[in-house]
Amino acid sequence: MVDQDSGTYRPRRAFIEPDVEPAPPLRPAQPARNGNGQAPIRPASVEGRASTSPAHKPVRPPVEQDQPKPLYRDDARLNGSPRPTPRVAPRPADPPTQETLMTPANLAPRRPAGHDEETTTILPRSRPTKHRTQALDAIDDYDDDERRSLGHRGKLALIIGSVAAVIVIGLLIGYAVRSAVNQPQPDPAPTTGGNSNGAAQPSGQSASAALSDDFMLNPSQAKAIDRDQNWKVASTQRGATENGPTAACFGGEPPEGQPTPQQELVRVLKGNSGKNAPFALHAATSYKSPDEATQAYAIAAKTLGGCAVTGLWIESGHLVSGIGDQAAGVVVMERDGKNWRAHSVVLNRSGPVVNVVDAVQPSKALAVNGVAKALGQVNAVQCRPVGGDCGNKPRVEDGPPPLGGDEPGFFASGDLPPVGPKVYPWVATEVEAPKDEFKGSGCESINWDTEQAKSKNSRVYLIQESGKNFFGLNEIVLTTKNAKAAGKLVDRIKSNLSRCKSRQLTATVGNARKVRSVGAQKTTVSGWTTVVSQKSTQGTAKYRVGIVSAGPKVVYTFLNPRAEYDFTNHQWNVVALRGGERATQVD
Repeated sequence: MVDQDSGTYRPRRAFIEPDVEPAPPLRPAQPARNGNGQAPIRPASVEGRASTSPAHKPVRPPVEQDQPKPLYRDDARLNGSPRPTPRVAPRPADPPTQETLMTPANLAPRRPAGHDEETTTILPRSRPTKHRTQALDAIDDYDDDERRSLGHRGKLALIIGSVAAVIVIGLLIGYAVRSAVNQPQPDPAPTTGGNSNGAAQPSGQSASAALSDDFMLNPSQAKAIDRDQNWKVASTQRGATENGPTAACFGGEPPEGQPTPQQELVRVLKGNSGKNAPFALHAATSYKSPDEATQAYAIAAKTLGGCAVTGLWIESGHLVSGIGDQAAGVVVMERDGKNWRAHSVVLNRSGPVVNVVDAVQPSKALAVNGVAKALGQVNAVQCRPVGGDCGNKPRVEDGPPPLGGDEPGFFASGDLPPVGPKVYPWVATEVEAPKDEFKGSGCESINWDTEQAKSKNSRVYLIQESGKNFFGLNEIVLTTKNAKAAGKLVDRIKSNLSRCKSRQLTATVGNARKVRSVGAQKTTVSGWTTVVSQKSTQGTAKYRVGIVSAGPKVVYTFLNPRAEYDFTNHQWNVVALRGGERATQVD
């Protein structure tokens, strides 16, 4: 047995109790006996009085510098040897003696349940007497056995295990988040209704405009364009390509200022009536927000209204409503050698999505009203998932094309038909005041330079490839004091043209044709067109003249045809009215 003399042995930990008066225990206990057959003596109190509260925390006495190291605790840990067997082994309890019953140790407080062994309170310490060291030694050994699992190595293992668990959990969470971000989002389920007038998302709020094949024009919807055709999907393309199909007036480099789209889908459907069967193209483009889509629609409308593609001519414009938030329509004629193709085009925006449908067939245009109905059905499917106006009651009226061209109020390049043996672009001069030397056909009997008006401007449009005698068109725009004054000026010029034969024997004036259309703000555009021929020693010169009024404005157009460079009567009537329509689009 290890020497228990107080000079060489100091317990690391003991429950120390103050000296108190003995009290009889609640029940007798059978103490264990030591190796000499005597019952071990429990520790008596030392100097000072300890708290008897259950919250009292017995502590390890502080180490004094003059005390020797323990003989087994720290040394055994340094060399890795096992701890010695506890000095006091449990034995069968003997009957209590008078001495043990009167020992104050029976009043020692019990260690509270869940007590933290590492948190202690320092108590006053005195050197234990020799007869108490056996019990202190036994208590210290039992405490060591209890704390063996929480030793230095055990704590280190727990710390390492905890850190590893945190790392693993962090990696799992990061992987889950990354997988969720990279996972492709499913296409929103399309709806089949289309009569709701409310938007699925408030205006201006960003929408998730995820386009899918279900949002594109399908054969059933294309029946509204031409019910006699059995339409079939020919192709569906994701993303615009340089050589991919495009609607009339579009294509080429994106216009300046156009927002970057999130998605682009282009679908082509064909009819079944043979070689000359119609076909329809639907292009859908989604943007980050309705605001960006509004900006994109404005640019697309201007592109459609200007139609600056050589060989294309805007034959008519149409006011479209009841399809989404914004809409417009035009009929565009395309020169194909000596033949023509007709494009009926409707553009719209609903929330963050911009659509354009172009229905094409040879020579005669398909009804814009039918194209608008087809697009209305498409819009009814798109609008609920992506937001925007879900109205599906298309209405088509006559009106000007969308505002376009480099000089608002004057012709855009798409307003003038392609002419000549080959297709060449029109080139316009700068806007300037009418020239005094310009006499027109010679039958108008008006001096544009001295005519009374609030403003007077003119512009010339040429095809430079037409030869040394440029083929061109003159446009003069006057702003009078009111609509009545403008009407009187038109009537006077028309009268001068009709009576030109009586004044000039060399002149021949054809029958004047009444023309009429609707400009911006439903302004009436009306006037006359005619053909004037003038004989000379060098032959007969032919001129086309148009004069219209639109509110307070008067628009005069003049063309000097020659050989293959000429318009048809229908084309000329449209051009004369277009001048008045464009004049109504600016103040």
